[in-house]
Amino acid sequence: MFHIVAQGSCWLQVRGTPEALKLSEYDLVIVNRGQFHTLGDQVSTRVVNIDQIKAEANGRKGFCLPGNGAATRMVCGAVHLENRNNNPILSILPTVLSVKADENGGRPWLRLTTQHILSELENEGIGSQEVVNRLVDVLFYQAVRTYLEENVDAAQSGWLGAVRDPQIGRALALLHSRARHQWTITSLAREVAMSRSMFASRFKELVGEPPQHYSTRVRISAAAARLRSTNDTLKTIGAAAGYKSLPAFVKSFKRHIGMTPGEYRLLGDRWPDGSAS
Repeated sequence: MFHIVAQGSCWLQVRGTPEALKLSEYDLVIVNRGQFHTLGDQVSTRVVNIDQIKAEANGRKGFCLPGNGAATRMVCGAVHLENRNNNPILSILPTVLSVKADENGGRPWLRLTTQHILSELENEGIGSQEVVNRLVDVLFYQAVRTYLEENVDAAQSGWLGAVRDPQIGRALALLHSRARHQWTITSLAREVAMSRSMFASRFKELVGEPPQHYSTRVRISAAAARLRSTNDTLKTIGAAAGYKSLPAFVKSFKRHIGMTPGEYRLLGDRWPDGSAS
């Protein structure tokens, strides 16, 4: 879920976090993994369920809540990520990713993109929804990039720490840039000039899983993208992902994605719960 304050201010309280976060004009906040949270003018204000508010809006995209205080205007929505259970980015993001607007104009992209979204939502011209969807993508990418830029130099462990490590970072780059290559621990260790045992140990220490497990997730993610973007046969896609037989590919894909490659392709742009991606 993401929230942008277009006017005014509010307080965000996320279950499991000790302190509420104040959001001011043009601040952006992303609540990772669908964590339960509330928004209010004050932390102590009684809140109501968003589903109730949406039902009372009778299908309108925007709605107003009654009150006597200063007006606060917000843009709220959700971002669905394919293969979110296997996405390394999600695993390194904090529960709450907050990007402050910066009063000195340090983040012009945040203000300009928000204004563009508001304009599209208000005018509802031809293709407005698609434009808004792409702008939301931009906001998400920019927010993640901002977080990485602000935290990568201090990271000592985890995926960010692995990226900083000269040799393990190089191995990760190889796994992602040449996902279809059938990497082994030995071949990866050779590429980054490490012994096999030292490489395997260091990789697991930083990334949190063995190189082969990570490599499999990368290959399955590449196969999933190809299932959606091409008409290639399952056998061809499985072979490109490094599987010698179709049954082996189907079994591995279902273990990681939760459905067979055929079911995933038929799903198209719809999620199992019927919502659009």
